[in-house]
Amino acid sequence: MKKFSWKYITSLLSQALKQGITPRKLAVTCALGAVISIFPLFGTTTLLCFGLAIAFRLNIAIIQLVNYLLAPLQIILILPFIKIGSSLLGLDPFPYSSDQLADLVRTDFWLLVREAGVALMAGVAMWIVFSIPLFFFLFYLCFWIFSQWKGTRQRELKSQ
Repeated sequence: MKKFSWKYITSLLSQALKQGITPRKLAVTCALGAVISIFPLFGTTTLLCFGLAIAFRLNIAIIQLVNYLLAPLQIILILPFIKIGSSLLGLDPFPYSSDQLADLVRTDFWLLVREAGVALMAGVAMWIVFSIPLFFFLFYLCFWIFSQWKGTRQRELKSQ
């Protein structure tokens, strides 16, 4: 099966449900992976997901899969988080464009941290404000989907 194909993803989730992971735990895993995937600091999401999966006994493969699938959203949302966070906290506007930010991340990350550390922390603050309701929305949506899916699978097994 091709990695990251729809068939692979549904197979992985189905296996998790068959192995006794409850729809609730699977929903927490997916919602947490999605929320962490948009954390506005490059290079941190894999480690954060891994640590949270260990701490809360979540499925590491699934949380990382969700994290990697949604990684492009991190790039899209970093600047809006920083700009809105800076604005709400009354800080100077963030002085970098998307291209300049990407160049600084690649060429001199520590210069970026020194020059834009406060703005990045404002972005993290905005991420926290945004992520709490997002987590609950995604959790309840995933819980409903996985509960329905597990119920359908159990009915199919009983009818065979």
